[in-house]
Amino acid sequence: MRLKDKVALVTGASSGIGAAVAARFAAEGALVAVNYRPGSPRDREAAEAAVAGYGTRAIAAEADVSNRAQVEAMVARVVAELGRIDIAVNNAGIEIKRGFLETTDEEWNRVLGVNLYGSFVVSQAGKSYLN
Repeated sequence: MRLKDKVALVTGASSGIGAAVAARFAAEGALVAVNYRPGSPRDREAAEAAVAGYGTRAIAAEADVSNRAQVEAMVARVVAELGRIDIAVNNAGIEIKRGFLETTDEEWNRVLGVNLYGSFVVSQAGKSYLN
């Protein structure tokens, strides 16, 4: 249990790499906050399932990582419930499943908002809490 009692925040933890990272952290003894998209009960259930059964404490943390206010509220909740943040994994990401030349400005801005700005804002919001 190499991460016993460390607190990890994993964004985009409802599937893929994020779910696998969250599960591994929980298996190693970390307390894990699993982030998922707002308004998606299925994503919340998937994020919670990723860390279930490891005998460690975990919370589901809803936030759109491209929204600073939601991220700041999420980070504050993680700290209030788990005490601090030792590890932040900026994993949340989206893709557009169509050709580049067919992608709209709105779709492109959404990708940049989640994939790029999301990492920036989560890191900034968490900086005063990271140990």
